[in-house]
Amino acid sequence: MEHVYPDMDWNISRSHDKSLAPRCPHANVHRCPRYYQSYALLGESGITTALAPEVDMALLARWKKTDLWPALAEHATSIGGSDGKKSQFSNFCPEVGFDTFGLFASSLSRYADEIDRENAEKWLFGNGRAFAKDWRWEWASLNPMHYSECPLYSQLAVPQTIVPSTTKDEIISMKPGAFGFSVDLKKLISRFSRWWLSRHG
Repeated sequence: MEHVYPDMDWNISRSHDKSLAPRCPHANVHRCPRYYQSYALLGESGITTALAPEVDMALLARWKKTDLWPALAEHATSIGGSDGKKSQFSNFCPEVGFDTFGLFASSLSRYADEIDRENAEKWLFGNGRAFAKDWRWEWASLNPMHYSECPLYSQLAVPQTIVPSTTKDEIISMKPGAFGFSVDLKKLISRFSRWWLSRHG
């Protein structure tokens, strides 16, 4: 099996073969939730500069309302590791992977310890990889990915759907008041207005 080194030359070659732009046209925090989530987590981990809090909160609120936001934890972008080390990067945007680590990959895992790393280096030396471009010098495993293979790439080409909230607005709430409860007049008027329009619109 051919060993893949997913650097810029590899990425441009894949883009050329597919007659696509060299880089992903959706690679922007305002255009792709995975791109946003990848950079948001890197910033939280101190690996890159963090997004401004107000920008982060606005983007999170926006993307979580769409059907592009992962419904399962297994599909979400994540950073993990042990002993405080950030060593596992899963479900990442490959564009962010390259800008951060120099490799177009969706998942990357560092070696568990120095023993594993030394064993890998011995193998690389023994197999003539001393001066080769090989991600195994730094990473125990990774998943090369061109942006066109990203699960969100095709979905971003169609209009986004706003996912209805699963929580119901409470018009009447048990709060201290004259009668032991209070009424949210704004929500009451809003709900009445929607009902009226549905009947007479």
